[in-house]
Amino acid sequence: MPTTTVEHRWVGPDTGPFAVWVADRCAAEPQHCVRVATVGRSASGRLVVQTEQLSGMPLPDALDRIGVPTTGVAVTLTLPLLELAVDAAAGAVLLGDARADDVLVDDSGAPVLVDHPPAVDPGSAPARTSESPGTVALFHAVRSVWERVDPREPCRAAVDDAVAGALGGAVEDLRRLVAVVQATGPPRPVRWDPPADVYAVATPAPPAATGILAVVQDVVERGVRLGAGGTRVAPRKVLVGAVVAAGLVAAGVLGLRGT
Repeated sequence: MPTTTVEHRWVGPDTGPFAVWVADRCAAEPQHCVRVATVGRSASGRLVVQTEQLSGMPLPDALDRIGVPTTGVAVTLTLPLLELAVDAAAGAVLLGDARADDVLVDDSGAPVLVDHPPAVDPGSAPARTSESPGTVALFHAVRSVWERVDPREPCRAAVDDAVAGALGGAVEDLRRLVAVVQATGPPRPVRWDPPADVYAVATPAPPAATGILAVVQDVVERGVRLGAGGTRVAPRKVLVGAVVAAGLVAAGVLGLRGT
């Protein structure tokens, strides 16, 4: 499975939003959010942060690979993101900015948000567009997953209604969405390869042999018929017998000539 490996190095001031994000991330240690691996200072005295190395597939690519996720797979991909969004909306964790492809799905199928801290020094990161606040990015990621689920699933109407209600990002609305997603069913592992075709393709039978071909095929497959009793002998044995008989005849002829 092709994956993307990310590992960021951020530089910023030791006061303000950047420093607050660093301190919060070091203290929070969230399960489904990128963690800080190392903190130090540059030669100029700026705060330097190295985030952990993560390997996974960006969520849009993962959904293209999965195809139509089952309800259980949708729960696996979205419930951790929703719980992280609830924590962020309640102030329990501070999220930076992110885009849809900043949600990685690792090899085990677990989603991880790779958010970017605010107020980084120019030049310490490539220019990016279409970024949103972390909570908004999580919400859009959740919606993109459930939009892929078969609309005939009985839970789709309730989930779609809860997603629409949580658009504003209020904590209570997000918690209601969490409850609705949990009620759809248990999480299931992500299957990267599509399921095998359930329809067996029947190979048409070859046309029946006729004429001399039918006789030869009958002899090869069932043996040579001996007498009227239906006894059959394998062609190999008949051939061996014929060779032996021919040898005896030849020996007899040579014997007569010798006398």
